[in-house]
Amino acid sequence: MHRATGLLLAALALCILLAAAPARACSVPVFRYALDRWPADSFHLEAATAVFGEEPLATVLRNLGQNGALNLEASPSNEPGREARLFHPTRPTRERHLFWNGSLDAARFAELTDSPARRELQKRILAGHSAVWILVHSGNADADNEAAALIEKRLRFLEQAAALPRIDPNDPTSKLGPGPALRIQLSLLRIERKDPAEASFLRMLAGPAGLDPLPADQPFAALVFGRGRVLGAWASPEESTIEEATMFLLSACSCEVKNLNPGWDLLMTADWQAGLQKAEQERIAATDSPSTPPAQSVTPQTVVFTPGNTPAKREKPSTTRWRLWLILGAGLPLLLAWRRRSTP
Repeated sequence: MHRATGLLLAALALCILLAAAPARACSVPVFRYALDRWPADSFHLEAATAVFGEEPLATVLRNLGQNGALNLEASPSNEPGREARLFHPTRPTRERHLFWNGSLDAARFAELTDSPARRELQKRILAGHSAVWILVHSGNADADNEAAALIEKRLRFLEQAAALPRIDPNDPTSKLGPGPALRIQLSLLRIERKDPAEASFLRMLAGPAGLDPLPADQPFAALVFGRGRVLGAWASPEESTIEEATMFLLSACSCEVKNLNPGWDLLMTADWQAGLQKAEQERIAATDSPSTPPAQSVTPQTVVFTPGNTPAKREKPSTTRWRLWLILGAGLPLLLAWRRRSTP
């Protein structure tokens, strides 16, 4: 777990350093570039042929991909009688990771593909939140509240101290797509680890490695941006991790190829194209309205999800942060070379 975290932070540091170079090609911040141009990778569902002929699932599975609201592909299983299986998105040359297997019915399909927290996440991103930190409770109230307070403290600081890259309106590589106003707005979403409605969502937050590497007696946090993309998940994240991960998303997009960036996608029922068009119309309407308060007056909210409950003095930055980024960025090639040598 510590090795994976170190590699991820090293990759983030290297990307930030590249973004700071004067010759960068794109000045759109990572979170907005992802929202504009990175469609969510598709999960893959295999199920018995009979499932494709039984309503109400038959119609849903038959129409996958036609309306763009669910990043899921489905195909009949080549092994008759086998339980349904759901796989994480597969990147080129990488093996498939099984996410779930079992008996598939309409209720299970709904739990796999949607949940209250995912709907809240989509709502916030389309409303203009740059990124959403999701804190998964451990059940230890003191530890959970301490982690939430730390994240909130750093997010409020970054909203005041950070600045978005300057976008050249004449640069064709830095054109924004339709969507909400571009601003820095960060928020925290808290979820109970034992909430049955969020069981699948929490496992997706942990990524292909699953929940096992994240201790059950500690809260863990994940950072989500774009069209439901998770940058990483950390057990009891430290102040430096919160700052560096968030700053990576606020910095200029140095690598425009999605698969070369860290992270993984969530399975969500979300029509992003329609949502972005609606957000664009609302942004234009708000701009034309003289009574609309400025974007800076928006107050971020923390929402706590509990089972059965669906929601409706400036500090000085860490003086070691840039030194840490330089060290991690310089050491990334060595880490990757060591990893290749240690792989059979």
